[in-house]
Amino acid sequence: MTSPPGRRGTRRPSRLGRTFTLLWSASWVSSVGDGMREAALPLLVVSVSASPGAVAVVAAAGTLPWLLVSPFSGALADRLDPRWLMMSTDTSRAVVVAGFAVWTLVGSPPLLALALVAFALGCGETLFDNAAMSMVRDVVPADRLDLANGRLQGSQIVGGHFVGPLLGSALFAVAAGLPFVVDGFTFALAAVLLAVAGRSGRPAPVRGRRPILTEIGDGARWLWNHRGLRLLAVVCTVATLAFYLGMTLLVLLVTRHLDAPPLLYGVVLAAGAVGGVLAGFGAGRISDRLGLRSRIGLALASMAVSMSVMGLSTSVALVAAMYAVAGFGVVSWNVQVVTLRQRIVPRELFGRVNSGYLLASRLGMLLGATLAGWIGSALDIRAPFFLGGALLLLSLAAVPRLAGLNPAPTPGSGTAAKPPADASPQPDSR
Repeated sequence: MTSPPGRRGTRRPSRLGRTFTLLWSASWVSSVGDGMREAALPLLVVSVSASPGAVAVVAAAGTLPWLLVSPFSGALADRLDPRWLMMSTDTSRAVVVAGFAVWTLVGSPPLLALALVAFALGCGETLFDNAAMSMVRDVVPADRLDLANGRLQGSQIVGGHFVGPLLGSALFAVAAGLPFVVDGFTFALAAVLLAVAGRSGRPAPVRGRRPILTEIGDGARWLWNHRGLRLLAVVCTVATLAFYLGMTLLVLLVTRHLDAPPLLYGVVLAAGAVGGVLAGFGAGRISDRLGLRSRIGLALASMAVSMSVMGLSTSVALVAAMYAVAGFGVVSWNVQVVTLRQRIVPRELFGRVNSGYLLASRLGMLLGATLAGWIGSALDIRAPFFLGGALLLLSLAAVPRLAGLNPAPTPGSGTAAKPPADASPQPDSR
């Protein structure tokens, strides 16, 4: 599908409003804190136990909330004002991290405490992210959602993959608890920014709601019965599986097969982040110049080609360049699919439908990482890269149908478009 008439080649205003700017700032500050913690927490785990199993346990504890808690987070995002939910979540995370920071500064927390903190903060992340996606659609006109989502994606990469990890590791070298002290301040600052953002524009919640499990089921059924979004969820799950087939073993490809020092592995990761930042902050211009079919195809093809070339590469420089292309593809894909969900899903169901979609993608991530280890051990470390690239190329067959999902956004409206005719009737969410 091409862009709506009069849109392609038309330069849209770059200003997205005060409320979005404060939301954007809060998201960036939180991402810096997340990046600090993601760098410091594994270092703290290693200082407690050098066992690979210990590192895996804490990492798994931080991932589990996306599988166990995300559906409830989506339901809460539908029941409550997203701005209030984000503000409360970051206030709670600030308290948890501050308490943990004090414990780390005066003593040595056991491994169980590290796992519990990772799980608690992961729960908060599911709440914050679901609410943030809901709030964006309430405060940004529908024809500028891709611009807003691109900025959020780009700033989160800068904060979570550049500023945060560098700052977290540097502060950890001074004192183990110091990164968590600053992390607590970032959550508190984000809560303050949200507090002054004002109303999100969301209507008052519906009264007389049914049990939360019933409402979660409503969202899951709506997603399943909507043919287009169901296909999008399947393609996203396959694409995520394919991407993690290769990227799980990237560290081994660089440090073992190419005999590169750990420093160069960091350079490769930084190159991927650069590609993602370019895609994020360039999302608005890309959307102005390309139709949805071209944008989705470009995202999938970028990931497919980069993974296949990495599997053949004998140069770290080439791997870094291809990882930058992969990062561009991942963020481009994320911007497009998030914007589609925001435009299509009814406002009162968005949190639950969105959480179901995210749950499917996280299952793809888990399966891809698991299969990568098995295939890499049974065949060759490069085999998962080729298999992942092939799956992504096959996913291109779904692009024409995915392109048909795009409703023409109404300028100045932040509400979702009506579902297409093949969607099931909207379930009663009261």
